[in-house]
Amino acid sequence: MIDIKTILEKYILLDSNEFVMFFNELFLDAKHHLTIKDALYGLDLFDIKISDQIEVEILIDLDLINQNRKNMPINTQNEFPNKSRFFEIFLKSGLFFNKYYRGSIDHILRDMDQVNPLNGDLPIAISFDTNLYFNHFFSQMYPMLLERYGAPRFPIKFLMSEGVKKELTRYEKKYKQHDIDDLKNVVKYPSIIQDFFNQSTLTSRLWHLGHSDFLKCIDNVNYKLVDEDTSVNHNDMDNKIINGLLKEIKQQNIKLFILSQDSDFIARSRGNKNLVAKFLDKIPYSKLKQLYSISWEKFVRFIYTLSVTFGAIILEFKEKPIIVIQGIWRGKKLFHWENETMKVCSANNLLSKIERDLTILRNIKLEEGVN
Repeated sequence: MIDIKTILEKYILLDSNEFVMFFNELFLDAKHHLTIKDALYGLDLFDIKISDQIEVEILIDLDLINQNRKNMPINTQNEFPNKSRFFEIFLKSGLFFNKYYRGSIDHILRDMDQVNPLNGDLPIAISFDTNLYFNHFFSQMYPMLLERYGAPRFPIKFLMSEGVKKELTRYEKKYKQHDIDDLKNVVKYPSIIQDFFNQSTLTSRLWHLGHSDFLKCIDNVNYKLVDEDTSVNHNDMDNKIINGLLKEIKQQNIKLFILSQDSDFIARSRGNKNLVAKFLDKIPYSKLKQLYSISWEKFVRFIYTLSVTFGAIILEFKEKPIIVIQGIWRGKKLFHWENETMKVCSANNLLSKIERDLTILRNIKLEEGVN
C-alpha cells in the first residue's frame, strides 16, 4: 500500500516555465513510462510515454467519469469534475487549437497586419467573450503570437470588457473544514485533500484559471479595458458587454472582431457597424481521440490544467517512485496562480536533483537580469 502521507512530506514548488526541467529529470532517470491517476476518484486517467514528444493515451471513457460522480454523496458531487470538465482539459491545453481555430485567428491577424491608415483603413482590434477566456483561448493563441511577432508585448490590439472581467472573477468560494471533512470521507486519497483547506472549490478555481488567461492577455498585448453599458438591465450581462464595446468602437472609429463560442452572443452582436462577430464552433466530445502526441511545452500546460481541475494528480511508475502533483494546496498565493505554480511531492531523491538544477537555472536568470 502506498503511503501518500510520507510522499507529501517532501516537496518543491515549480512554476510552469520550470516544469520541462522536471520531465527532463524523469527522462534522464529512465522513467519514460507512467500512469496518471486523479486524487479524487482515484481513476487511471492516462498512460504517458516520455520521448522527444509526449504520448498521451486516454485510459478512461468519458461516461465512466459521470457514473463515478453520480456515486458520490449529493453534498460533494460539485467538487468532482464531470465528463464536461474532463473534456475541457484537452480544449484548454490547446490540443484542438491548431486544427480547429488557428486558421480563423490567422485570418484576423493578417487583416490587422495589413492595415494602412494612409489608405484610410480603420485600425482593427480583437475582443473575446467570457467563455473564450474561461477556455484559456489567449494561452492557446500565445505560441502562434510568439511565432509570428517574436517576444511580447505583441503589436495587436484588444478591447477587454469590464463585464467579462466581472464574470471571470467569481472565484470567492473556498473550502472550509467541514467541506474537507466531507470530501475526505469519500475520496481515494484523503491525506491529499486535507491540504486543500482554504483553497478554491472546483467551480471557483476554474473561474480563477479563466481570469488568469484574461490577465495573461493584458500582460502581452496592447489593450484597453472598456466599461460595460450600465444602462442595460443588470441581469443581461451579454448585452451590457456588447453595448459597451459598440460605444468604444464608435468613439475610437475602429473595426472590432469579437469572437465567441456562444451562438446567442454572436447573434446579438451582428448587424452593427464596424463590428465583425465571429462564431467559433465548440468541439464535440466525439472529436476526442484516444491517443495524442504532443510537445513537452504543451504537456506542461496539460498537466497544469489537469492538476488544478482535479486539485491534485498522482504519477505512478512501474519502477517507482510515486509522485504527487498538486494544483492547489494550503497556502497557495496569488503569485502562484500568476506563475502557474505546481507543488511536486515525492519521497524519492528526484526532488534533490530538480532542486539542484533549479538553483542553477535561477542563478543564471539572476545574472542575466543584472547584466
